[in-house]
Amino acid sequence: MELGELWKKLDSDKLSKPMLGAVHIQKRSKHPVQKLKNLYLTTLAFIVVFLICFFILLFIMNALIVKGGLVLIIITYVLGFATNYSMYRKINVTLPVDRSLKEILQSTHDAIFSNIRFQERTALFFYPIALATGFLGGGSVGSGGNLEKMMQEKIVIIIFVVSIILFTPICYFLAKWLNNISYGKCLAELKSLIEELEKPD
Repeated sequence: MELGELWKKLDSDKLSKPMLGAVHIQKRSKHPVQKLKNLYLTTLAFIVVFLICFFILLFIMNALIVKGGLVLIIITYVLGFATNYSMYRKINVTLPVDRSLKEILQSTHDAIFSNIRFQERTALFFYPIALATGFLGGGSVGSGGNLEKMMQEKIVIIIFVVSIILFTPICYFLAKWLNNISYGKCLAELKSLIEELEKPD
């Protein structure tokens, strides 16, 4: 793709005028790089909201085992916030208008793709903790605070184990599906743009 054609493509996505061989993507641009950056910002906002909810539950719940589970969940969400914020900062919306553009876009695509896959895999260790905490928290409320007596019943133990085994993969594939709907679409658009740059002039 020639430089003039590339500029037309970038300009159509609401970029600022080129300065010193680079263009800056505007925040309201429909360019896939900016949309991905916005998605990470939205994710960070949701993490903060959930963290506030978990902190509230931490002071409401009385059972120590539930409090322990909530602490682990909070730690996981804090680490998730740090990971997503780091990725948000790495997404560069100032793009060069030369041959290095392809490398920067490809690097952005690969970094985000790897980040999402890493979070999906590590979440497999988080889901059982979250499910167990939710089950025990609900059980604590439903049993009037007598969680120990409730967990002595065989049927409750069976439901507890089956719920974790059943819902862990469901949560994993649901999260994967949601990522494909949001991040996957933008990554596909970015990949398409990279492929255009790979075409011979």
